[in-house]
Amino acid sequence: MKTVMREKQWAEKYPALGTGPVPTEPYFSDEHYALERDLIFRRTWINVGRVDDVPEPGDFIVREIAICKVSVLVMRGSDGVVRCFHNVCSHRGNTLVLDERGSCPGSVYCHFHNWVYSDTGQLIRVPDEENFFDLDKAEHGLTPIKSDIWEGFVFVHLDPEPAETLREYLGGVAEQLDGCPFHEMPLMQTYLVDERANWKVGLDAQNELYHLPFQHRRILGDSFMMNDSGHCRFQDVNLYNYHTVWSCEYDPTHKPTPLEAMLFAAEDGVPLIRYPQMIGEFDFFVIFPNFVILLFEVGNAVSYVSYNFWPLAVDRTIWEIRMHFKEPVSSRERFRQEYFKCLIRDTLQEDTVAHENVHAGLASGAKPHVILQDDEAPIRYFHKVLEDHVGFYRNA
Repeated sequence: MKTVMREKQWAEKYPALGTGPVPTEPYFSDEHYALERDLIFRRTWINVGRVDDVPEPGDFIVREIAICKVSVLVMRGSDGVVRCFHNVCSHRGNTLVLDERGSCPGSVYCHFHNWVYSDTGQLIRVPDEENFFDLDKAEHGLTPIKSDIWEGFVFVHLDPEPAETLREYLGGVAEQLDGCPFHEMPLMQTYLVDERANWKVGLDAQNELYHLPFQHRRILGDSFMMNDSGHCRFQDVNLYNYHTVWSCEYDPTHKPTPLEAMLFAAEDGVPLIRYPQMIGEFDFFVIFPNFVILLFEVGNAVSYVSYNFWPLAVDRTIWEIRMHFKEPVSSRERFRQEYFKCLIRDTLQEDTVAHENVHAGLASGAKPHVILQDDEAPIRYFHKVLEDHVGFYRNA
């Protein structure tokens, strides 16, 4: 059934958000970037991957939280537990693991002086140990980072004593997505895009549909539901604690190309899989500050894409894009996944150009604020949460 599209309904649903402009200074200010480092990225739960990234004992990945100058070693121990450590040797502070991912069953060692640590973080061997002074190996294991796992997603908190548990922090997002079978959708493709733009510019640009009929008209056309004037509208918007989700529907009158008609037609004997955790056909969850889960229906199945926006500098960001699909049950489904992967890739390439152009315009200082319409309410909420977070800790 087609959703009834009303004008300015999100301002009615969330009047406390207001309707005023959002200042541009936080996008290009070095001072504000420093506040985000100290008061947001060091004080919130940050996603660093999935348990699927370290499936076997001894498997590890290294994730750089560059804005905080922190290298995170995520490792599954020989006991099967996934742990997170500072990727720093206890001896002289050398970066311990130099590879982005790999396997070190049983132990890891420092390339500088060959100090050896177990895959659960204990210091187990020191060359020439007898020449040290009162060295107790039990006191010099790897430095742990507070971590927790929700639905297979691994999060870290750089404060050893977080004010909230991960579950408390996720709030309604966890309640909405609990039980969603993310584990049934393995990683198919990862893209790392080095953008000359502030991390918030990229996140804002993805956090709305307003641009779709214009920026992506050649690739997406009339794929998403629009009003009578040809503008995209959300099906629903929900504010969850620090986070948001918006949903939309595909346009049932969309005219597919011959290839799309062949690929996306219902397959005999293959039921349409619907997840009760989904609100619409396309759900976009923003988990503050820099993580996105995008659930969507493709053919007979549900897939998801995740984004991480990793700040490198006030004007530089790594946009990490991870595409997850269910194991295909037919050659057509496999072809459909590859087609959809390429469709997303080409769409996001257009977005990358826009991110850098928007940042250049904002950094020029020509405009003191940006103007948001009703269906950009999730952007408005994100910036409210950001400024509330900075203000709370700055004044604490």
